[in-house]
Amino acid sequence: MLKLQPFMFTKDFAPMTLGAASDGAPFWLADPIDWAKNLMSGHPVGLMIVFALVELAIGFAIAYRPTVRYGLLACMCWVPFLWFFAEGFGGLASTTAGPLTGAPGASILYGLLAVLLWPTDRPGGSEAVRFVGARAAEIGWVGVWGLLAALCFRPANTAADAVSTTISGNSTGTPTWYTSLLNHAADLTRGRGAEVSITLGVLLALVAVSVLVNDRRVLRAGLVLGIVLAALIWIFGEGFGMPYMGMATDPDTGPLLAVVAIAFWPAAGSLIARSSPASAQTSASGVSAASTSRAPQEGSAA
Repeated sequence: MLKLQPFMFTKDFAPMTLGAASDGAPFWLADPIDWAKNLMSGHPVGLMIVFALVELAIGFAIAYRPTVRYGLLACMCWVPFLWFFAEGFGGLASTTAGPLTGAPGASILYGLLAVLLWPTDRPGGSEAVRFVGARAAEIGWVGVWGLLAALCFRPANTAADAVSTTISGNSTGTPTWYTSLLNHAADLTRGRGAEVSITLGVLLALVAVSVLVNDRRVLRAGLVLGIVLAALIWIFGEGFGMPYMGMATDPDTGPLLAVVAIAFWPAAGSLIARSSPASAQTSASGVSAASTSRAPQEGSAA
């Protein structure tokens, strides 16, 4: 629906959005994005209508149970296109890429969720492991949150005013209460970019390794911490996806990171983890055998 905002149908849209995606990018990435920018500038109305219809179709297909697989498959096919041309690989090629600036990009998280939440009847410790298995799900989790943690330690993100500049840059066009909140946060973090970024990086690293610990309490603590950090990133770093100026194309990564964490929430009575249909059957067989062997003794005792 955001693609249907009036600004999207103007010739200024592509230079401001796709142009930003190519900033600081190497030539092999910047040149194709510039080509797409020129194409969009020449045909803003027709192309934007096509993009909006494609994404609406994907959304409705996912929401309608009989077509959910088609919708998720279409999402997987759509994501590389968006991630490359619209987001420039989530800005990862830029020296300033970091969690607070929307890296690694919303599109790649849509693709990850489309894979993790693929409908299946397989059992599993959480929704995220049912289709791909525990090991692949863990790799995806550690990859996403570990990358976010690593980006926090880049020199550009540990500069004295890096965090405060990012926060204050989200205040354009915002409501008074939100502007006040952002200005207060920018004042608190001014000159403390290194401390804030390093602390955020350490916390994100803890979230990344939490799924590797075979303990429900540690896992849940890591997931809750991930959701809290996703909310803080969304509020202060991404400005709720900056919808106030009528130029936002997506809600940004904050909500998607929270949804990923929810997908990993352990099912009742099981760990995320290292569980598989085979191990579940083995455990069930062991319990059954133990019950059978105890039955005569219990009867004799009675």
